[in-house]
Amino acid sequence: MNDSQKVRFSYEFFPPRSSEMERRLWRAMGQLERLQPEFFSMTYGALGSAQQISVDSALAMRRESPVAVAAHLTCAAAAADQVMRVARAFHDGGVRRIVALRGDAVDDDPGSGGYAYASAVELVTALVDELDDIDISVAAYPEGHPQSRSGLDDLRHLQRKFDAGANRAITQYFFDADCYLRFRDRALAFGIDNPVIPGILPIHDLDKVRQFSQRCGASVPRHYGPMFERLQGDTQACYRLSVELATSLCERLLREGVDHFHFYTLNQTDMCLDISLALGARFNSTRISSAA
Repeated sequence: MNDSQKVRFSYEFFPPRSSEMERRLWRAMGQLERLQPEFFSMTYGALGSAQQISVDSALAMRRESPVAVAAHLTCAAAAADQVMRVARAFHDGGVRRIVALRGDAVDDDPGSGGYAYASAVELVTALVDELDDIDISVAAYPEGHPQSRSGLDDLRHLQRKFDAGANRAITQYFFDADCYLRFRDRALAFGIDNPVIPGILPIHDLDKVRQFSQRCGASVPRHYGPMFERLQGDTQACYRLSVELATSLCERLLREGVDHFHFYTLNQTDMCLDISLALGARFNSTRISSAA
């Protein structure tokens, strides 16, 4: 890393569903906020009690942490007025950053007053039109969205989200640096010059990562299997390997000019903390004064 290159970090959490998970979340936040990250993000459960837990968790983060908070918001198969009520609740509570996502649709037809099936663009437009002082992140897919017709179609959709008012994109996780770099180059050639932040997933459990990757369209390198199998039963060695793989991935991206990494923490601190420190993050001895 160039000595003058300042690396920025952001970290994603999911809403706790038990008191034990809540304690783990606050411990994780307490560790990572000392690195002065750009923001924390809180994922969103769109249905039933999960929605309220998501909203409450994001607003609690905003009140209690000095780090800026970005609340995820999805709109698939949802009534537009209901989605905007949630957005206003975030806004009124001081959360001015939104990660605007389509989400998982349960029906192609949302019904009267709802959003269309592929509707992240509509959500971004509504947020910009109805809320002031709003900062919007959207999703990008270096390996292609599982339902996209082509890579070009993906880029067109991403451009529409930026045209609607999105500030940046955060990618689906990936494990091959060239995959992200090719996507970045294609986006630049297409005329997209907004920031596209790489999403990084440290491997806590390779089998679970493989299962999830099959659903979301991400590729797990074949050689990862033998690497972890050789260390089976040695928890510490597996941990070190996971940190090394993620750090090496990020170091390659740093050499290519990337200066911001978004970590999917799974509400676990240690790995993300060690990787961030290896990439140049430093502990701050005093709390940040504002969560703007």
